[in-house]
Amino acid sequence: YVHGLFMEGAGWEDGKGDEEGYITESKMKDLHPVMPICNIYSVHIDDMDWTGMYHCPVFSTSLRGATYIFTANIRMEPDEVEVKWTLAGAALLTQDD
Repeated sequence: YVHGLFMEGAGWEDGKGDEEGYITESKMKDLHPVMPICNIYSVHIDDMDWTGMYHCPVFSTSLRGATYIFTANIRMEPDEVEVKWTLAGAALLTQDD
């Protein structure tokens, strides 16, 4: 489990009950919303279900570039396209600068 991640360029909507959360539009004046505790595990690429997922880059700082760590799969709403979040510059950060 990992805690202490921050979202940049988007927001996070917590799921209700057993539902999982998903990426959403950022709220006004909330530049780096705190992500909930995340369960991170590896899955073989042939076994991964890519539907409804945004390939979100994870950086150690908001400078991005050379601080890239890995790509996380973030759930998005089923009717959205991944390009929306790519153009918004949505990324996860390990520190809130």
